[in-house]
Amino acid sequence: MTGTTAPSSFAARFLRLSGDAGWRVALHVLPYALACGVITEGMLQVRLAVLWKLPLAALALASLYLAVLLGTHVSTLRLAGRTGRTLAPIRHLLAMTARISAESAVMALVGLLAALALVGALDIGIATVEPESGARWPATLLRAIATLAGLTVLVVMLAAATALAASALGGAVGFAAAGRELFRRSERTTAVICTAMVLGTAAAIAATRLLGLAELGPPIIAAALAKAAGYLALTVPLSVGAALIAAEA
Repeated sequence: MTGTTAPSSFAARFLRLSGDAGWRVALHVLPYALACGVITEGMLQVRLAVLWKLPLAALALASLYLAVLLGTHVSTLRLAGRTGRTLAPIRHLLAMTARISAESAVMALVGLLAALALVGALDIGIATVEPESGARWPATLLRAIATLAGLTVLVVMLAAATALAASALGGAVGFAAAGRELFRRSERTTAVICTAMVLGTAAAIAATRLLGLAELGPPIIAAALAKAAGYLALTVPLSVGAALIAAEA
């Protein structure tokens, strides 16, 4: 198989599994997406210091993490049914879920500490340089740090979901092994993450416009629902992609 046919073949399988399992994933993870949207909007509305918002951020990430894992399991079930593969016993799956979640929490904590360290370094730099009023580079650097932190979260979730899918198919794959597999298949990993980001952003923007036109209730409810739509659209490609990458490993 040449390098030009592999990506298109993966894309075809990705689209096929998305059509088969995507709506099932959406139905299963809808409560988690709604919870994540409500928590995120509440975190933005509450006037507290950033440090006091960290528990809410952790709760939102936990909801999204559970949604991705559940969606991956649904996708793996559909994939196994189509290929005739037998899934591992539920006891093995629960044990691997606990192990993978612990490893993922450690990696997420490392990423959070790195992001906080970068923000602290930016504050020190601003205090030292004392930029002129209206300078844009501090805000640009802060957005870059936030984007990097978001990408780190997506990679961690994709690695955890890939490990869970591979374990459900009969293996005992940890977070580190799944991370190496994602790195080895970097093109497919990038495609899955970019698809998730584009769909999540587009769904959130479209939902914001539609809910704004419909004028359904207070603006805070519309904002929470729009964020939930974005999280829902983000979860489906991550779940489907993790199941496919694990099946091909």
